[in-house]
Amino acid sequence: MGQAAAKFLQHHVESRRPGALKQLEGAFGFIPQELREGPWAWAPTLVVAALAQGIFASAPSATAAFAALPEAPGLAGRRLGGFGFGAAVLLYMLRKRGSWPMVSWTMLGWTCTTMRYLAGGLGYTGLQRALTFPSLFANSVTVLVWYLGVVPGILVITPKGKRRKAFNNMIMSWFLFLVHGMNFPFSFADWYVQPVRLDLFDLWAGFAYGLLYITFYLAVLDPIGVHLYFILSPRKWWGALVYAGIVLLGASIWAAVNALEARLLLAAGAAGGSGAAAS
Repeated sequence: MGQAAAKFLQHHVESRRPGALKQLEGAFGFIPQELREGPWAWAPTLVVAALAQGIFASAPSATAAFAALPEAPGLAGRRLGGFGFGAAVLLYMLRKRGSWPMVSWTMLGWTCTTMRYLAGGLGYTGLQRALTFPSLFANSVTVLVWYLGVVPGILVITPKGKRRKAFNNMIMSWFLFLVHGMNFPFSFADWYVQPVRLDLFDLWAGFAYGLLYITFYLAVLDPIGVHLYFILSPRKWWGALVYAGIVLLGASIWAAVNALEARLLLAAGAAGGSGAAAS
């Protein structure tokens, strides 16, 4: 990102909340400086640019494939209950931790799922479909990246004497476990009660969601010093592998959900055939 734009954002934050940049430096100063400051490497920059170009180019085909979910009034009460649970977690977060976690991929994914429950409960099946794969994608990535990337990485770069405290803060906290572990079954349950085969639009919507977040992260959070996910740093060549890996992970999740949908459909057909034969 251009230095002028970064300076503008930093000045804006500091003018709105004096001392904020110093606080952020204290919070994220344990991350190596070369991951937080300096020019971007070419490889991750090209990967993000290619992803953006692919999403824009495929938009007409993806939107043409869009189809709202079938109405399921019998599930409305259950879905409104899911919305109530998701909203209660968000309200707890706002009361105990403030609004700042809403800039994280984790809490935006939780919010996406919560809104999908609400859309389904109120019968907005088009919005429900649009949020289907972004919800599954966001929460799956949260669990995998958190436990396989972020937690081990933070433990490695944390001084030895402070690692136990860091581990307890990240693993033993019930709230962090809820939004980094139970978030996946929370998002998956709504798909499972009404399985739908994912198509091109769903894959596109998930990648568009991811691109919007990485753009926000790199263009806003990174310049002001909010380094929530140091593995997303664009300043090292291996950032390209991280970005490409997330894309591959998204495609794998999409394929896995469709494989499960096919198995559920086959099982339902077999059960129906057995019932007909018995009668």
